[in-house]
Amino acid sequence: MKTTGKLNVKSAVARVADRFGLALPSDPEALEKSFTEPLKRNAFFLAFIPSLAFFRISVPTLNLRECHVDIPFSWRTQNPFKSIYFAAQSAAAELSTGALVLRAIAAHPSMSMLVVKMSAEFSKKAKSDVRFICRDGEAIHAAAVRALAGETVNVTATAIGQMADGTEVSRFTFEWALKIKS
Repeated sequence: MKTTGKLNVKSAVARVADRFGLALPSDPEALEKSFTEPLKRNAFFLAFIPSLAFFRISVPTLNLRECHVDIPFSWRTQNPFKSIYFAAQSAAAELSTGALVLRAIAAHPSMSMLVVKMSAEFSKKAKSDVRFICRDGEAIHAAAVRALAGETVNVTATAIGQMADGTEVSRFTFEWALKIKS
């Protein structure tokens, strides 16, 4: 890559991440810890996905089967109508599916992942903290195994957002494309 004397921010962040061990581990179980331990997760978010750090999103559960992502109802996530802004909900929902994809491909650095389609339905105003749950981990893992054989595989994952009382506020569907990098 040709530089013109300007700071290459992406490579600078990568160097800092490597120096302080913020890069994602290549072991699925270690990746789970990186997302569920607050210090590691927040450092990673701050370095690579600052909006998640700003929203104060947390990941209480990540395993082969499912991922739970919490987004607080606060001034950081609130819209003018006193509910959680749809873009903040989208970020949390995407993370609940994307963390499962990252877990599935963690041991395969030659694999890439990309959201190719997204849809959302909003059923109620999110007036308190919301937990997004995606339970498509096993299907995502199976898609990653198929992608290792050399084909591009699309897999659909759904994240359902609920307030603490069980009220569903939104439902997101993400289609992920997985393939070996060329």
